[in-house]
Amino acid sequence: MPIFPHPASLTIALLLAPLACHAPEGGGSGTEGSSSGEGDPSGQPTGEATDVADSTGTSDDATTIRFLHFNDLHAHLLPHVDLVADPGSAQTRLERRGGIARLATLVAELRAEQEHSVLMNVGDTFHGGVEALYTNGNAIVGPVEALGIDVGVPGNWDFAFGPAVTRQRFAPELPSLGSPSEEVEGPSYPNLAANVQVTAPPAAVGPLLPATHTMGFGPITVGFVGLTSDIVPRMHPILATGLEFAEGEAEHLALMEQHAGALREGGAQVVVVMSELGIHKDHRLAQQLPAGLVDVIFSAHTHEITWEPLTGASGTLVVEAGNDGYLGVMDLTVQGDAVVDAQWSLRPITDDIAPDPTVAAIVDQARAPFLAAGVSMELPTPVAGIELDQPIDTVVGQAAHPLHRRHPFESPFNDAVTDMQRALAGTDVAMTPGFRFDAVFDPTAEIDAVAVDAITLEDAYRFFPVVYTLGQGTIDVAGLRAILEDELSKVFSPDVFAQSGGWVPGFSGIEIDIDLSGPDGAKVVAIRLEGQLEPLPDDAVLTMAGCRRPFDGDDVLCSHGGFSEVVDTLDPSTMAPWSVVDMLVEGLATVSYPPRASVHDSSGAAFWPQGPFIQPLEGLP
Repeated sequence: MPIFPHPASLTIALLLAPLACHAPEGGGSGTEGSSSGEGDPSGQPTGEATDVADSTGTSDDATTIRFLHFNDLHAHLLPHVDLVADPGSAQTRLERRGGIARLATLVAELRAEQEHSVLMNVGDTFHGGVEALYTNGNAIVGPVEALGIDVGVPGNWDFAFGPAVTRQRFAPELPSLGSPSEEVEGPSYPNLAANVQVTAPPAAVGPLLPATHTMGFGPITVGFVGLTSDIVPRMHPILATGLEFAEGEAEHLALMEQHAGALREGGAQVVVVMSELGIHKDHRLAQQLPAGLVDVIFSAHTHEITWEPLTGASGTLVVEAGNDGYLGVMDLTVQGDAVVDAQWSLRPITDDIAPDPTVAAIVDQARAPFLAAGVSMELPTPVAGIELDQPIDTVVGQAAHPLHRRHPFESPFNDAVTDMQRALAGTDVAMTPGFRFDAVFDPTAEIDAVAVDAITLEDAYRFFPVVYTLGQGTIDVAGLRAILEDELSKVFSPDVFAQSGGWVPGFSGIEIDIDLSGPDGAKVVAIRLEGQLEPLPDDAVLTMAGCRRPFDGDDVLCSHGGFSEVVDTLDPSTMAPWSVVDMLVEGLATVSYPPRASVHDSSGAAFWPQGPFIQPLEGLP
């Protein structure tokens, strides 16, 4: 059964300030308009609906529009085990969540309940997992198209296949930046991004994607503003080739005001923003917006769950629906020129939802090549030299204890994988990126009487849907401290627009004392070798294992420079660099990785599930 079997059990009703704008003439029921390149927080639920409107939303001239908010699919086509908690509870449990075919059923049911509806897809979609990695995302396009999405915004990882794929998938009308090794498929629904401009070739200067889109619902016009991620250039400069991304709070606030204002002037009674900036930045923007300009910001990227909307000083609501295990439902009721009622609920995508048979067949077709007995695939990115030669349902190991990545500075999976890296490389220390995507295992738990401990090759790619290989080098403790300070600021800075990336990288071989209440650049208290009491001096030199990406410099590991003597870490069976997936498979078989806690925070900060957010909403302190 779902956690909340009826939408009213976790719904809020909010009276919004009337908006000074005029209704346009005409308008259809869910009719497409145009896409244009112009143009005190709480995560805890009330437990029951709170309606502060009188009888608004029920009169004859009121129109209710249902916004279905799906974010951060990360190419997850099938149901999968997830770590969940009831709202307000610090207790977690494992449930099977997600699945494109079950989502299709839920979307159809929710559309049938409400005459006017729109399905939005926000955030990372075509990247993540083995099917996406070996097809440049093509295997994901058909199943996503089958959902009937109305409008979307790409996520930062949708740029990860490189600038040529990005253009062909989302903006095929633009001049090409090269030819990928295979044809690139793209979505038919409009995608928006007000914060990206094309800078090369010179003849194509202008927006990469439209900034806005409009749809008509009876007499009501809804305007959509899209904002994609601002961190793409920092993931790797190559991914932003020929593109310029808006930077910082002021630029994004100006873009939001510009395009929302143009939609209002054009007659939109409702204006919403679909944003891949993440809920922390979106919440900050909602504090700065003029009142009545934007009704709702639908967030993605940060995978946070908002059981109740956050409300900015502007009156703008901000919501995020976790990632692919939930569907957000926002019903806005419009009377005259004003939104008078808003109701938000989260629908878990659970086992009691029957899969849509048509969509299930499309998913099966997309996955069939990866399950074939004689599978043999090479990555479309030839520089990586990584191959798939086993069916992805092959069991490659057993989890010895719970594994996941659901913590912002130390997770059990990152602890385990860095222990494996360090053992296989023979170094003092190891580091792994702080990705948000993951799989979840717990040998002490069961679902349908089956222990949740078998790790398949597909699961390994869930943790690492990337073309990284392993390397190692040397760095002094002062350099390591600088990396730690940089990463802690990217996750916990109170200037949320200084935040970037996922969560803090994982480490092995060292104990780290931190105080997250300290200012940016001064959160690290001490670094010690594992099992030692004395802090390491800044001039001590350590060997470190880490990840290498195509085109990284000779002094780079895991996106950070300053290393010396960087070399590939070789798989002795092939004398080629370990891929991160092959390393994980080997480590599961040969390396002990007992549970541990090696990062010690003295700030007393609470993180999900003890607090409402995995990453504190306004940073720390």
